Amino acid sequence: MLRDLQAALARTDLPAATLAKARAVKSVLDRDSQARLESFWIAGDRPYAVIAFGDPDRADLVVYLMHGIETDLEALPGWADAAQRVCADVIRSCVVRGTPRSVATIAWFGWDSGTQTSVLATKHATIGAARLAVDIDRLADRNPGAHIAVVTYSYSTTLLGEMFALNIAEEVHTAFAIASAGVTHAAGAAIESAIADGEVVFYATEGAGDGTAPLGRLGHHPVDPRDLRGVIVYDCDGGEAPGVDGDLVLGVAVEGHASQTAVDERGIRHPGYFDERTQGYLTLVARLTDAATG
Repeated sequence: MLRDLQAALARTDLPAATLAKARAVKSVLDRDSQARLESFWIAGDRPYAVIAFGDPDRADLVVYLMHGIETDLEALPGWADAAQRVCADVIRSCVVRGTPRSVATIAWFGWDSGTQTSVLATKHATIGAARLAVDIDRLADRNPGAHIAVVTYSYSTTLLGEMFALNIAEEVHTAFAIASAGVTHAAGAAIESAIADGEVVFYATEGAGDGTAPLGRLGHHPVDPRDLRGVIVYDCDGGEAPGVDGDLVLGVAVEGHASQTAVDERGIRHPGYFDERTQGYLTLVARLTDAATG
């Protein structure tokens, strides 16, 4: 994998934007000795990468972290930070509970998530679902004892739905749909069936001020996962949440649809869904800890 990245970085014929994204992968790897490049490739002028934090081949819990539309390796540093934070916080939470566990998180940039136009269809989600299922199946073969969780956001929740609709989600034990762009009716029925059969524990959340996620549900995947039977819905609008260190804390509300926190020109922070201070993020960590220790 590193050889593929090094070969790309040595090329003189790559467009500047492609080379910059390959360098972003190297930067993430260089700044964390525990980061591991699972795969890297270039299709056309678009590079793809899958990066693990921790050792997924030996971890008790492996968490795949999935991005939404119009996202490529240019956004990798922010998602890598989120993956590292989730990994560390779940490990810490397990220790506080008296049940230490090994955890790995994977920033999965192995799909083309499309654009504002293509988000209304399922094509990109379906292709991404097939690719992710292959990766997860390979991991399950290497580490059959691992509890595998998939944390999806925005349009990647549609990808998750397609995995269930295509019956290729059998290795997914815990799933999260955050700010969902929706799933198809077939996917919704398949998710309900998997929950009823005890095959998956499925969580969903969305901020009250998120005006973008509902727009994704105007297309070919209109079903809000929060409306499915058996899905566990949790809050992210601010309020009590399980703290990483075991106590109840007050989490802040997520603002808008952003995954990562933004700081405006006045220096004011606007928390995204993966901001460590938010009620939703703290709940995510607690439920992943449940998965790791259960």
